Amino acid sequence: MLIRTRRISLKGRLVAIVAGILGLGLVGGAAIILHNAREATLDEIQANLDFSQRLVGFFVADLSRPLRPDALVLLSRAFEDLRHVQVEIEDDDGRWRSLTPASPVDPAPAWFERLIVPPEHGFATIRFAGDSELGRIRISARTEDEIAEVWRDVYDLFWLAFWLLVAVCVLTYLGLWLGLKPLRDLHAGFARLAAGDFGAPVCGPAVAELADTQAKFNHVVGVLREATRERRLLTQKLVSMQEEERRAIARELHDEMAPYLFGIRTEIQAMSWALGRDEQAAALQRIDAVQEHVSLLQLRVKRLLSRLRPAVLDDFGLRESLVYLVEDWQRRMPATEWRLDVDVCDDDLSDAVRVTAYRAVQECLTNAARHSSARSVAVALRLVASGDERTLTIEVVDDGQGMSGQACLGLGLTGLRERIAALGGRFHLERQAGPGLAVRLAVPLAANQAD
Repeated sequence: MLIRTRRISLKGRLVAIVAGILGLGLVGGAAIILHNAREATLDEIQANLDFSQRLVGFFVADLSRPLRPDALVLLSRAFEDLRHVQVEIEDDDGRWRSLTPASPVDPAPAWFERLIVPPEHGFATIRFAGDSELGRIRISARTEDEIAEVWRDVYDLFWLAFWLLVAVCVLTYLGLWLGLKPLRDLHAGFARLAAGDFGAPVCGPAVAELADTQAKFNHVVGVLREATRERRLLTQKLVSMQEEERRAIARELHDEMAPYLFGIRTEIQAMSWALGRDEQAAALQRIDAVQEHVSLLQLRVKRLLSRLRPAVLDDFGLRESLVYLVEDWQRRMPATEWRLDVDVCDDDLSDAVRVTAYRAVQECLTNAARHSSARSVAVALRLVASGDERTLTIEVVDDGQGMSGQACLGLGLTGLRERIAALGGRFHLERQAGPGLAVRLAVPLAANQAD
């Protein structure tokens, strides 16, 4: 039953509430109307009985002494406009003759008659003795006329209230339907987002309560559109760079390593010929040439491996790798002060985090050396604990010329931001109060290690 209730729409719920309130009001109003109608009916019928009694008494006294020939005609005319009572006179044959005309009315339902005039409630029949020359006269209440009038009024009020209830419910539904149109627009917008369409923001008019939500939704659509565009460009650039890297590796293997391998093969063949002729000096000379080729080949392989993955990171760990990186830039640019503060341990970091941290510092130092013209560059890595969560923070700050607020991120920083986002971290680029630039990164360790 709870599941079915949850499936009822907001329009249906509000219309049901309005209909319930109006229905309760209709029931309460009907109860009040019926109570007042009962009291008014009983009072009016009793008043008509009392008035008829006085009227009949007056006419009997006036017409009986002496008895006028047209007495019955005068009595009938006098009672023509009398309502809700029946005046009868007994003729010579002992039959009762009605002096009040019967009014043609549509009778009310029996249940309504019992509701207005309960069966236990009776009206006294007024009788006039037959000692007058007119004979016996009796006056009785005729409740069906009054009840029929009340029934017509209640019936009309009921249908008026019913159609008013229907009109209010319909208008409420239409008002809600129009008022909830911004929500339907947002729903359609979310459907477009789910389908990958970021080019159609919600532009329809919104009510005041939803205008801010619509504006924020459009802002999110714009951010997602820009992020999708940047990611597409980054993906294309990464694919291009990957292909370029593969071509470079293939070219290096072909142009540099292949000649060394061919030279080693040639020297070994020459050495075998020298040994076959028992020329030891020539064979030793060939051996030295082979060793020289192997040394040069090892240097080329080491340089190639460092391009694919920093070998120093695997050999010495993150701290020593960063020390070596900073010292290398210090040797290249001695006029700049390079500072390093590392407060982390390799055991606390996964391999992905260590590689990302190394590449992040490497990219930031390269940008500072190329673009900032800074006099000092400070690098800080710290492990921040907050409850059960631990976060690696990376901060690279320089006092160079900085970056304008309208400048777009280069591919290096864009790729770094994507790396950090892939680890569930945060990337923040902050301009200093004066010249300079600060790159602050935060990588959650608990989430990464759980993955």
